[in-house]
Amino acid sequence: MENKQQRKNAYCIILAGGIGRRLWPYSRQEKPKQFLDLLGTGRTLLQSTFDRIEKVFPRENIFISTFKDYRDHVLEQLPELPADNLLCEPVQLSSAPAVAWACLHIAWRCPEANILVTPCDHFIQNEAQFCADVERGLDFVAQSDALLALGVPATQPNTAYGYIQKGEEVGSGCYTVKSFTEKPSYDFARRFIESGEFIWNTGLFLWNARTISSLLGKIMPDVEEAIKARGSQISSDEVRGIVHRLFPTASYSSIDLIVLEKGENVLVQSCQFGWADIGNWNDLHAVEKKDGEGNAIIGTHKVLLRGSANNIVAVPEGMAAIVCGLEGYVVALEGNTLIVCPNNDPSLVKQLYIDTQITLGNEFV
Repeated sequence: MENKQQRKNAYCIILAGGIGRRLWPYSRQEKPKQFLDLLGTGRTLLQSTFDRIEKVFPRENIFISTFKDYRDHVLEQLPELPADNLLCEPVQLSSAPAVAWACLHIAWRCPEANILVTPCDHFIQNEAQFCADVERGLDFVAQSDALLALGVPATQPNTAYGYIQKGEEVGSGCYTVKSFTEKPSYDFARRFIESGEFIWNTGLFLWNARTISSLLGKIMPDVEEAIKARGSQISSDEVRGIVHRLFPTASYSSIDLIVLEKGENVLVQSCQFGWADIGNWNDLHAVEKKDGEGNAIIGTHKVLLRGSANNIVAVPEGMAAIVCGLEGYVVALEGNTLIVCPNNDPSLVKQLYIDTQITLGNEFV
């Protein structure tokens, strides 16, 4: 395989524009989870993702897609990022419009580009294997007009993940996609695991510029026509504006659903790099170090636990938390907001976030 200096056509889009509501209140609107050191490594989720990606991709080919209000956070945390590689979205929608603009931006710059799209809120257990799997995927899409999802073995019925049913094997550890189910009920997730046919969707995708441009042209032909009409005179910001104006159902379209439900020639590559999505307190608890009673403490803060098990506790530096008689709870304090709730439903915190925003006001989210 080529080294990254030779991979001049390898590009990566890191998605870093979300709010992280399911990790509220530690993740706040003004500084969400991607800019926090949730794993106690000394690097934030964004920095850790960039470090990992830079092992495969040339630095000048790594792009960060984020919300305009987070521009300064990105520049502060990644001073090595070329300024032109920061793509700021004017509004916070789902991932599809952001990925569409970023892919068109790259395709315009390099028509032969092979592109990886990755969220920045992943826990990767084996980074060497991750790099090898990504390189294998890059080699595959360089020779194929496939939309390639990266999946990992589904080991437990997690209702916060998407499940891809594998079809026929087509080589290089890649399979056709027989079906896709986003966030199934517990019973369905359990059946998926028992069948042995399903793997988790990681949200990592690979494709070449021609393939993704063709898909986007079918989804939003008006965008393609508008770009052609302006020709070489059009700017990248104008492309972004056109995408946001014309992208169908832009407010709720994720790139996962666009690709896995609307794409043609969609394949999944089975990977073994050890993966978890740090999307909620339950997932964070699963990957954090825990004491003998299953309690996880974020950072090195002062926490006293008595008669408590399987909790996750997060308090600011300089403060102490005393937790007695709780089991399976989130106890999190950040700024002006404290949350104490069960940690058995990934959607609960997001709903509490919305309830707080409506009832108490934006200053608490």
